Amino acid sequence: MKESVEKSVKEFAKKSAKKSGKPTKKRLLALGAAAVVTVTAVWLVPKGSPAPENSLNTAAATADERIAFLEQFGWEVEAEPLEIREVEIPEEFDQVYTRYNQLQQEQGMDLLPYAGRTCKQWIYRVTNYPDPVEEVRAVLLVYEGQVVGGDISSTSLNGFMTGFDGSGGSAEQAAASPAESGAAEAQPEVSSEVPADAWPVD
Repeated sequence: MKESVEKSVKEFAKKSAKKSGKPTKKRLLALGAAAVVTVTAVWLVPKGSPAPENSLNTAAATADERIAFLEQFGWEVEAEPLEIREVEIPEEFDQVYTRYNQLQQEQGMDLLPYAGRTCKQWIYRVTNYPDPVEEVRAVLLVYEGQVVGGDISSTSLNGFMTGFDGSGGSAEQAAASPAESGAAEAQPEVSSEVPADAWPVD
């Protein structure tokens, strides 16, 4: 069997040599061009590009794991969380949760699969935000020991809210954070408008 394969290969080589004959200038140029294209393509492949989203370590069962999760994005936080609480992701998303979930989707996460479930929310103070006057917090939503959502946000009146990597989000989304929506709903509506009958009439 081995001999017949070797014989077939030799016959094919002889036939190919007869057909092609001597390498022509066109063939040599084509081979050279193909080699240049291949080398250029290999050289242009980016080195050290960001890791794909699915390579993030989302483990968050322990304090060390939660801090390590944030360190993947360059954030340093105080070891002790500011707050820990349970947050129920609603079955149906209202406008607040829909906007907040858009931010999650921009960073490769999605809260829809957790609708109707209770997550644990961990809030940490960020210590290395560039503006030391601004109080910035890292909010992690953890389900069964894995980060499933969260944000980086400021606590100022006209604050911001972004994804973990600092992109996406806006001040509008900061106002719509589900982390704060419960408190916002409990506050009575305040109006600066003075009613017409507030002043005595003569």
